Amino acid sequence: MGLKGVLTHSMSHKQRILVKSNIAALLFFVLFTTVTLSLITRQRVQYQRTVKEHTLKTTLSYINHLVKTMQQMLPLTAKPCLSSQADITYQAAFTSGVRTFLLVKNGYAYCSSASGDLMLPLKILYPEINWNQHLDFKLQQDTPTMPGKPTVAVWLRQPDRLDTGILATLDIDLVPLLITPRYAQTPDIAIVMGDSALTTFTPNLMPVNQLPHQEADRLNINGLPLSIMFYNEKLTPEDIRLTLLGSLVLSLMIGVLCYYTLLLRQSPEQALLRGIKRNEFFIEYQPVFHTRSGTIAGLEVLIRWQHPIRGHIPPDVFILDAERSGLIVPLTRHLFRLIAKDAPQLATVLPQGAKIGLNISPAHLSTPSFNQDVYELLAQLPCNYFRLMFEITERGMVEEKNALAEFDWLHKQGIEIAIDDFGTGHSVLIYLKRFNMDYLKIDRGFVNSIGQDTVSAPVLDAVISLAKKLKILTVAEGVETAVQMRFLQERDVNFVQGYYFSKPLSIDDFIAYCNANQVFDYQAQQT
Repeated sequence: MGLKGVLTHSMSHKQRILVKSNIAALLFFVLFTTVTLSLITRQRVQYQRTVKEHTLKTTLSYINHLVKTMQQMLPLTAKPCLSSQADITYQAAFTSGVRTFLLVKNGYAYCSSASGDLMLPLKILYPEINWNQHLDFKLQQDTPTMPGKPTVAVWLRQPDRLDTGILATLDIDLVPLLITPRYAQTPDIAIVMGDSALTTFTPNLMPVNQLPHQEADRLNINGLPLSIMFYNEKLTPEDIRLTLLGSLVLSLMIGVLCYYTLLLRQSPEQALLRGIKRNEFFIEYQPVFHTRSGTIAGLEVLIRWQHPIRGHIPPDVFILDAERSGLIVPLTRHLFRLIAKDAPQLATVLPQGAKIGLNISPAHLSTPSFNQDVYELLAQLPCNYFRLMFEITERGMVEEKNALAEFDWLHKQGIEIAIDDFGTGHSVLIYLKRFNMDYLKIDRGFVNSIGQDTVSAPVLDAVISLAKKLKILTVAEGVETAVQMRFLQERDVNFVQGYYFSKPLSIDDFIAYCNANQVFDYQAQQT
């Protein structure tokens, strides 16, 4: 199973992604709904404020113009209807919203802009008007000339006479005069005068105490006996319905997008890069022993990956995927940084000249940055203290055309080269001689055949004999029993490692292990 299979094969993994996607969709639903409804409410409040400001401005402008016109007509109350009718008819025709102007004298309406001479008592014509006030507004359901059609009566009294003045009757079309087409979406309005109200939701006048109890914005006009009520729902059922529907559709889209995005994030490439960034990779050190003396001669660096969800991922799984995806280079650079970080601690328990072995991918070996990466590693290690050994598989030597030049360069840097897992790849003897190898690592498969009557057993003797003839040092890995150890000692294998001595250890456990065991003295060996 590849890395992708390890990361995504379980149902629990997909269930976790599904749960995360649902949570993301739910959070988006709540957030989008809340923000949208808040914006709608805020927009409606702002809209209502604009309507009120416009209505106040328009109303004051209209009434000021109306009163000014009526004041100009006040001197006509001292004249007979015959000489005044033409003037008041002209004013009625050119004053917007005016149905009629009436001249009133001694409590009687004696002249109409519409019908001329008449003699009607004011108390019968408009009983609600307060004639004592200088300026009064009243609503009335019927008038003698137009029964059944509400009207607005405006009374302007002569300053020096209580029952003489001008009376204007205004059409119901006053409301469109106040609210221009720009604000035509304003829902319901009630114009309140005294105990009655002229509304947009009924054709007849309505008592003030019967107005809707829902919340309304009230506009009081200073200096005038009228007010305007605005019934404006900040959130309508339609607003909520459409918002919830839109939120649901978008949330479903977000959930699906999140689901596939999380699946994509679990691709081997993304998982490897994220693991490097989040320091999910770590190092274990396996001690390498000098066979004849049984002392610690060095170590092999083994990279490990502890995934936060999938747990431990085997190296043979993620290294293969790193090579296939081209991420082996950043992974090896990360390994170099981890080694450099632990090097000062390793120097406290290992002698000068101790060997540090680590695997190098053929793919990294062929990159232009390889030499610079190695320079940076050497610069971070204690100067001239450790002896690096790069382990490269047979497959790497066969496929890498520039291996010879790179190996020569590594030798010049003081780095030794080992052929790893010898006998399991495609090499032939000519490669051992051509590439000038320093070590030959005997694969654990051959070591396991020791003491068993298998086809691999005689091959192991041939491998050891070949290495001696080519003057290549040998390292046997995977040693697990005393029988295997004696066999390797008898055949003068130079170094051994395996669970017979120690499993791979963390940096702290490795230091404790070295303190409890004898290390190989390279200085004494040289003398």
